[in-house]
Parts: sequence; C-alpha cells; structure tokens
Amino acid sequence: MSSNATLLNELCSICNTNNFKYRCPGCSARTCSLPCYKRHQSWAQCSGKRDPTKFVKKSELVTSAGIDHDFNFLSGIERNLEKAERVASATTSSHVTEAKLSRQRAGVPYPKLEAAASVKIIRAPQGMSRQKENKSHMSATKKASRNIVWTVEWFDETKKRVLTETSSTYPLRDVQPFKQHSTGAKSKKRKLNAEDAATTERQRDATHPSEDQDQQHQPKSGVEHQIDDARPGPQSPEQPAKVTDTHPAKVSSHGPSIQTPEHMLFLLKPRTSTNRHVVIPLDPSRTLAENLHGHTILEFPTIYVFPPATEKLPEDFMLEEEYAKLEGEQQKEFDELMNELDPDILKRLKEGEDAQRYAGADEEVDSKKILDVLKQDIGGL
Repeated sequence: MSSNATLLNELCSICNTNNFKYRCPGCSARTCSLPCYKRHQSWAQCSGKRDPTKFVKKSELVTSAGIDHDFNFLSGIERNLEKAERVASATTSSHVTEAKLSRQRAGVPYPKLEAAASVKIIRAPQGMSRQKENKSHMSATKKASRNIVWTVEWFDETKKRVLTETSSTYPLRDVQPFKQHSTGAKSKKRKLNAEDAATTERQRDATHPSEDQDQQHQPKSGVEHQIDDARPGPQSPEQPAKVTDTHPAKVSSHGPSIQTPEHMLFLLKPRTSTNRHVVIPLDPSRTLAENLHGHTILEFPTIYVFPPATEKLPEDFMLEEEYAKLEGEQQKEFDELMNELDPDILKRLKEGEDAQRYAGADEEVDSKKILDVLKQDIGGL
C-alpha cells in the first residue's frame, strides 16, 4: 500500500470517496459534506441531536467541547421555558379586554411615576425578572393625580421576601406585611391580662360578699372611695389592697396597645460602590409617598423591616450617612492620586480615542511613565 493511500476510517462513511470533515452529534457518523450528512440522516433515521443523558468520560467532560455541550443543553432548556411562557401568556391574553391589553403594551409609566412621586427610577434591563415583577401604576380612583400603587419589595430580618401592591397614601406601619407577629402577641397579652383581672375580681367577690351587697345599694361607692382616698384621714385596712389589686390590672390590659414600639424600616439605596446594603431610615408614621420623596429606586422600592428591639444593623448593612462619608474619603484619595499624575499623561487619558492615534515608541514610553508613577504610589502606601 502506498504512503498516499487513505485509511478507510478516514473516509466519509456515506460516499467513501473524500476524507471526512464532520461527525454527526447524535451517532458520530463520519461525513464530508452537507449532502452526505442529509443522506446519512435519511438512511439511519438519525435526528442529529446529541443525547444529553449519554455517559461522558471525565477526561472528555473537562474540555472545551464538554463545556460547550453542557452550555448548549442548559441554553436549550431555558429557551424551551421561555417558549412555554410565551405560549401560556398568548393563551390567557385571549380572555383579556382591550383596555388591559393596551395597558400591558404601554408598560410601566415611568415618567408619570417620577413626576408624581418626585423620585428617580432606575430601569432594569428589558426581560429581567425585576422588570417583569414591576406592576406599579397610577391609581384609577378619583383625585388620584398623585396616588400611586407601587410594587413594593419587603424583607424581614430573616431575609424573607414579600411583594405587595401598596398605595402611596397609606402609612408604612399599616401596610408593612410583617406586623402580624407583633399584633398577635399583643392581642394574646391583652387577653391574658383581661383574664387575670377577671380572676382577681372573682376572688375578691368570693372573699368579701358583704361588700358586693353594699355596692348594689350604693352604685357610686367606688367613686366615693377614690375621693376619700385622695383626702387625708383614717382609712380601713381593706381599701388600699382593693385599689392596688384592680387598678394595675386595668393599666396592664390597656397599656401595651397604646405604647407599642414601632418596627424599624429602611429603604435600600441602589447602585452603590460597596458590597454592603446601603439603607435609608424611614418614618413608619408617614405615608409611602412621603418616605420615597426625593430618593432613588431600582424599578420599585425595596424596604427592609427589622424588629423594634434591634439596636444595631447587621454587618452587611450600612446607613446612607456612613456610605456618604466613606465615598467622600475614597473620592479624596482618588483626586490626590490624579493630581500626582503628569498633566500630559492625564490629558491623554481623558481624550480617550484620541490617545489611540499615537503608536510606536511614543506609546510605549507613555505607558512606562504611567507604570512608574503607579509603582511610586504603591511604594508610598
């Protein structure tokens, strides 16, 4: 056999004439051209698609081809999910009225919301989950020129996430979704205090039946006793015990409902240069519109709710005042570094595209100058 002879396993498995160039992703059949590949699919009834469940050796998996296969498989799943969502939305949209369709096509009225609420809205990229979740709109009720129904994202201390549709005219203490825990505890406490007061009253009635009979004939005796207690004079030994038993019970039953600590609410400041959450304190007694006035949000507000007893924010949170101070210090350091640069180099850096016109030795010298300056700065730290 001559040295120029071609081995059979190097030829196209269909025409057996030319060397093969391609392999079928489904069965690894060797083909040399598209007509041969089509003929192979027709003869072998092959779909030409790779089986994602086929066993792959570890040596073949940790390669660029193996990574491409996994990426294509995951991308295909994502495309199928998106296609299913489009089909489902198209099916349900047939039952939606024309008014709702027009509102859906119009989307979120960002300019109207910004003008009415005096806030700056940073828009998320089209198709992102946050953009899809935003259902904020102007209220359709009367006198609603400044009434906005916001989509609000809430987080508690356990990072539990809740999305609500909240009117901007309500106080935050009434609309935050994590208030039920404390309300239930208060109601249970008031109920227990009321039961304790009733038990104390029954014990007193069983111990002093003669006093109850006197009170039936004298319904205002309780008031007279309180007036007599306020005046100096002799008192019976039973009267002070009766006042100390009944009066504190009434105070404890009504006290918690009046003096209840508020939850601590904070608005998230988006697009900051730190990896910590920068938050702005909010007033629970003020409305959502008043708390959002003059602030910046990403699509819709994000509010963190912490218990009343929280003395210090978690480590991954910082107040806006602290962030402003830190940012000012970093900006000062950057300005000092820029002032130390050669004015000619700084000018060329600002020009951007014009700096690319210079080439050759001049460009290499300038880059060396920049490197030397940076080394000096690092050495001085």
